[in-house]
Amino acid sequence: MDMADMTLHTGTREFVLFKFWKIGSVAGMTGSMVIVMLMCILFEALKALRVFLAKVEVAKRHERMQGLPSHPEASSRIDVSSNDSLTYPPVLGFTGSGKVFTSYRLMQALLYALQASLAYFLMLIVMTFNIWLLIAVVLGEAFGYFLFTGEPLNSDSLQHC
Repeated sequence: MDMADMTLHTGTREFVLFKFWKIGSVAGMTGSMVIVMLMCILFEALKALRVFLAKVEVAKRHERMQGLPSHPEASSRIDVSSNDSLTYPPVLGFTGSGKVFTSYRLMQALLYALQASLAYFLMLIVMTFNIWLLIAVVLGEAFGYFLFTGEPLNSDSLQHC
């Protein structure tokens, strides 16, 4: 029984996540690095999508409360991290309104499940201790952040997703 290498290494022979994802060559490692980077970009896209959907939901709530039409550019300026924009549901999501299973909450839960799954897969990829795969994760996360995150000062809410 082979023991996994528990130190950082640069080998090109790896099993990544599943038995069918076996790397045995430089070309295989290069392809795997591209796949890992795409997984990281998808992870960042899911985070950004969840924040975008939250902003849209907040704009809809404000529109319903005020009876005024919302403007698309106004919803992009909503601070989702402020206390008056988004409220966090109490334990079990019961607010007394009877609307526990809204389509918005179900969509957020589904997206969060996908995001958490990807996060664990990426963590396990890093735990192969392969430097090439580690570099792919770091570069993929950085590129995904660059693609899907606006100005860092306006995107503090991404850290909570």
